[in-house]
Amino acid sequence: MKKRNIMILVFMLVIGFAAVSTTLVINGNLNIGYNEENFSSSVVYTRAETEDGTAEINQDDKNITFETNKLENVNQTATLEFDVTNKSRNYDASVTIKCGLKENFESFSEYLNIETDIVSPFRLESSETKTGKLVVTLKKAYDKALETTAEIECKLVAEPLERDTLGDEYVLVYEDPILNGADPVIKENLVPVTIADNGEVTYANTQKKWYSYENKEWANAVILVENPSQEYVKGDVIQESDIESYFVWIPRYRYQIFDEGNYTTYIESKPTESIAKEIQIEFETNAVEASTGSTKGEWLTHPAFTNFDVNGLWIGKYETGYKGATSKETAQVNAMDSSKVIVKPNVYSWRNSTVSNMFKTAYNYERNLDSHMMKNTEWGAVAYLSHSKYGINTEVRINNNSNYLTGYSAVEGTDQSSYPGVSGTTSDITLPYNTETGYKASTTGNITGVYDMSGGAWEYVAGYMPSSSDASGFTSDELITYSKYLDLYPNNSTMISYNNRILGDATGEMGPFYHYEDNEGVNRYYNNWYKESPGFVEHTYPWFVRGGIYSHGFLTGQFNFDGGTGGIYSHVASRIVLIPSKI
Repeated sequence: MKKRNIMILVFMLVIGFAAVSTTLVINGNLNIGYNEENFSSSVVYTRAETEDGTAEINQDDKNITFETNKLENVNQTATLEFDVTNKSRNYDASVTIKCGLKENFESFSEYLNIETDIVSPFRLESSETKTGKLVVTLKKAYDKALETTAEIECKLVAEPLERDTLGDEYVLVYEDPILNGADPVIKENLVPVTIADNGEVTYANTQKKWYSYENKEWANAVILVENPSQEYVKGDVIQESDIESYFVWIPRYRYQIFDEGNYTTYIESKPTESIAKEIQIEFETNAVEASTGSTKGEWLTHPAFTNFDVNGLWIGKYETGYKGATSKETAQVNAMDSSKVIVKPNVYSWRNSTVSNMFKTAYNYERNLDSHMMKNTEWGAVAYLSHSKYGINTEVRINNNSNYLTGYSAVEGTDQSSYPGVSGTTSDITLPYNTETGYKASTTGNITGVYDMSGGAWEYVAGYMPSSSDASGFTSDELITYSKYLDLYPNNSTMISYNNRILGDATGEMGPFYHYEDNEGVNRYYNNWYKESPGFVEHTYPWFVRGGIYSHGFLTGQFNFDGGTGGIYSHVASRIVLIPSKI
């Protein structure tokens, strides 16, 4: 392994000048050996987490100390998740891990089962990080009168493996400087990915640049099916059939208030021009004091992030689909069933369900990631980011696929200037997400953004006003239980109570609002940005719906809003949001 060879080094330097030549000879010894001290500091722990956060890495990054909650019941577990990293550029490493109780606690072995999910030995390449889990399970009830603390000891032994090339320079994890620390959080079942223009999905190397919000390339992640066809590692192309759900990271930001949204009426005329504008956004983390502006020109940390005190949200990249549906009709199911969730392109949107069933399906989808149905303010957070310099910065093109297939976009030249607009299923009318046309239906104008925010199906969001006409299926007690996942609006709201908006929800701030005759001779209500439909919740229609439907032409868009009963509609879907951590 260690080489200690001695070589005689001879340099011969010949210098020619006219008829005179001189030869210089240098003799010396070159000692070549292995730098044991350097490698011993290269393999380290770079992350340690328990369920309640009681894990610490010591100063030299060689030891983890942690303490579990009390194990009292048979099959109760305590878990430590850790990352081990090889910072060396010269050597790969062969790592062996062995865990067990310390010698003076071996008597507890009949009560505890100790396992790790990494098979030893494993290869840790230069600059590579691998994640492992230590799981301790109480396999037999402990009947002693006094509580006892047993100590576990895990030893990771790393042996260097020779390389014949210099490895990448170690980076703990890639961070986008423009985000100011609000970078994506990868936890639990989330797999970071990059998506090629043709839709090919690759397991991302998070130590290298895999997203760039300055370049409108938003971070994406997927959740794999329960039993994928293979075990994937970074650099692998992930088969589409192994993907269950796609998500897009929306980093925490503050925005400059461009309109206070204090409108209670509308203007009976047509505006001469749109006032759509680039929304000014600055990214931040919850380590800085949140901005609390309320008037035009002031800055406000978007409430979608302060609601949960997080540095970002994973948003369903597409409307939630119904797993196994083979037609738009078979995706119309009024049920609470998280096993049927699928968030993918080119699948049938799950429709015809009550808000309660949609909400509970989303809530139970990934509880470890705090999954829930998209709130109205969370819709606003995506819409505002889309209309900044970090997004498409214009109206998202309509998904006009009349089969309610996700991720589609209207073909250039199809008439969307009227109501209804041109819709259908053929390629001369609508094209999928992974085409030049499809990109225009994304919040970024490229394949990395969020789709279906204009057209497709209407989307119920978790925002409502109290009403005796509520058909959502929620009981009054459930509305209280789930209150932090619901945006509540005043019970005196009417269709034009735009002043009851929550700043950031992309409703009242899209004013002023107008009422005039359209191309078909019908008087309708419009916002002033892109003539999208603006209907606030009211007693009969107390639940917000967003985005519009595939056939509504110019009325659709990321700033469209209206009210629904909360009951079942064959043209209304929903979307899932994940909160990976409360950092």
